[in-house]
Amino acid sequence: MERLRLRAAREWAQRSGVLCRTQGGVRPGRVMKLTPLPAPAPLYAFTRSEKDLAGQSRADQLWILQQMLLIRAFEEKLLALKDRDLIHGPVHTSIGQEAVAVGVAMALRREDKICGTHRAHHQYLAKALCAVAPAGFDPLRAGLTDAMHAEVLTLLKEILGLAEGCSGGRGGSMHLYHPAAGVAGTNAIVAGGVPHATGVAWADQMQGRDAITVCFFGDGAVYQGVVHESCNLAALWRAPVIYAIENNQYAVATSRREGCSAPRLCQIAAAYGMPGFKVDGMDPVAVRLAVSHVARDRRRLPCVLEIDTYRHLHHAGAIAGSAYGYRTRAEETEWQQRDPLAQFTERLKLAGVEERAFAALKEQAENCVERAAAECLDPDSGGVAVVRAELQPRVECAYDGLRDQNLAAIGPFVEAHEVPCPREVRYSDAIAEVTGRWLERDPTVVVMGEEVANMGGGAYGATKGLPARFPERVRNTPITEAGFCGLACGAALNGMHPIVELMFSSFGLVAADQLFNQIGQLGHIYGGKAAVPLVCRTRVAAGLGYGAQHSMDPVALFALFPGWRIFVPTTPFDYIGLFNAAMKLKSPTLIVEHQRFYGQKERVPDGPPDHVVEPGRALVRREGQDVTVAAYGWGVSLALEAAGRLEAEHISAEVIDLRTVDDATTDYETLGESLRKTGVLVTVEEAQRCNGLGPKLVREMEQRCFDDLDGPALCVNAADVPLPVSRFLEQACLPTIAAVADALRRAARRQV
Repeated sequence: MERLRLRAAREWAQRSGVLCRTQGGVRPGRVMKLTPLPAPAPLYAFTRSEKDLAGQSRADQLWILQQMLLIRAFEEKLLALKDRDLIHGPVHTSIGQEAVAVGVAMALRREDKICGTHRAHHQYLAKALCAVAPAGFDPLRAGLTDAMHAEVLTLLKEILGLAEGCSGGRGGSMHLYHPAAGVAGTNAIVAGGVPHATGVAWADQMQGRDAITVCFFGDGAVYQGVVHESCNLAALWRAPVIYAIENNQYAVATSRREGCSAPRLCQIAAAYGMPGFKVDGMDPVAVRLAVSHVARDRRRLPCVLEIDTYRHLHHAGAIAGSAYGYRTRAEETEWQQRDPLAQFTERLKLAGVEERAFAALKEQAENCVERAAAECLDPDSGGVAVVRAELQPRVECAYDGLRDQNLAAIGPFVEAHEVPCPREVRYSDAIAEVTGRWLERDPTVVVMGEEVANMGGGAYGATKGLPARFPERVRNTPITEAGFCGLACGAALNGMHPIVELMFSSFGLVAADQLFNQIGQLGHIYGGKAAVPLVCRTRVAAGLGYGAQHSMDPVALFALFPGWRIFVPTTPFDYIGLFNAAMKLKSPTLIVEHQRFYGQKERVPDGPPDHVVEPGRALVRREGQDVTVAAYGWGVSLALEAAGRLEAEHISAEVIDLRTVDDATTDYETLGESLRKTGVLVTVEEAQRCNGLGPKLVREMEQRCFDDLDGPALCVNAADVPLPVSRFLEQACLPTIAAVADALRRAARRQV
């Protein structure tokens, strides 16, 4: 056998051109010795036997069929409602894929969780129905219960965009959230929810819960980078997650053969040392047994389970895929002959279930769906069905749940001038102190990021001493920003309180979907019912020779996404106080640190670092009469130096440290009070003007304080070019004290 493997390897080498062609005396065309490497993890295919089917109780088999009938009736009703324009937005049905969801749900317990994709009605219904089903439930004897009807109604209301939907009508068909039933969230971005599922599973493990998570995604998601980042993290951290590839053969109209280079999708498991499995997804019992087998032994987790199935219709809507020309009618007919409802019904007939039982189950399913629709619809004056107006969400609730609004509850607040501050501390040490304080008093707090547990305290000392004290909760990550940011999001959704470090703010672009589409929005998308208590720390390295790809100022970019609060502390006192504020909030906060501050020392109170600075309160660092300067981060230092130099010219500049710079917590009141005194505004920041907060702030203050302005505002920014590494060029591109002083001088003298 070994000789056969070696021969196969040599033949492959000949075909692929792996030949010795160097000039070191080796004859051209000679093949190097190739030794096959052992596979890191095995791959298995599950095959169900008739004995396996016979091992299922009659009640369970009837319950499996009832769920599939109910899901089919529900999806067909959605298509009818969509055709009548009663559903706003897309409807991605799961007709043909019912066995996948039902088989998985039957293998899980209530405390186990699922995460899904944009095509998840079947997964939601199966998990919710199983969550409320009594043990040994027999649908023929008991009928569908009121609790089951309530689950169907809640999902229908969500897809119709109604207030009592599972996500308050905000999620619609694609963003479903029902934690009580174990639905930990579905996601409209292909593969966007994969790291969340990983984080949900890891959070259960970290909190000592005996639960697993099934992460559904389709064949079209398999080669998304974040899938592989998540698989790697799950394998490293032993997260109890099953990556269930619901292979319905098509990503919209792109076939698996066109989009996937591997002959079997479960082969991705081998790259991460996981076991990989494959099962027939048209057979609910096979799926149930496969998931039960994997979940029974945690040593098999994490793993990849490929579930072969088929989407009978096009990506969305009631038209067959063959109508669009990307597949044939013959192919569709072949798969429809394996339809899970038809196949399973025939098996039950062979097992002796009478025809009237099937009719009763189908009638129950259809009646449940029709009853739910009747509770959502009314006829209008012309007799045409319309969505009941009283079920629509209130317009004002659109603002609820975007971010934690209960700022008063996180106090009491204090400023440095209000308390004794006898202890001198370095800025970077203040970060480590306050982070350690939260790790001490809250076991759900975890710190993760690149190198945070190395070199005695991370790349720049911000976790100094913490890895030794909290080895399980200060975690080094691979260089996978999207993966660990997404994992942190899932962990936050499931009871953890992550502190994520992005080593450089520019690296956030690698994780853009997770930071902006996911972390910044999910709390709102899920109807304000989900908290995402997450703090992301990052640094700005402008002026230090790191070049364009390490020097981005992230403030204006994050400010584009309203779910984030953005804090920019410039002193150790403010850092501790704003960090504590961020940690008390139930929504995500970005804390921006400029590397030039790390070595600076200032005074803080004695005792534990527990004081809180109020978000949304700017601080006047220097009072003045002639010009108002709004700055944040290193821009505050530049403004203070420039203001000091202008004293000799009898120009009095008022310097305001914004401290919190997201739109919701920018202190426009303090800026307005200053402008009523000075009449003119200058903004100072190191960001390029095209990526700066200053121009936006100027527009805002012109609208708020137009009558108080008597001169044109000026913005001091970096040049609109990528920052060079050259010391000379970088200094020429960044704002200088002299440039700031010149802008203040011109503004104070009302010179354009």
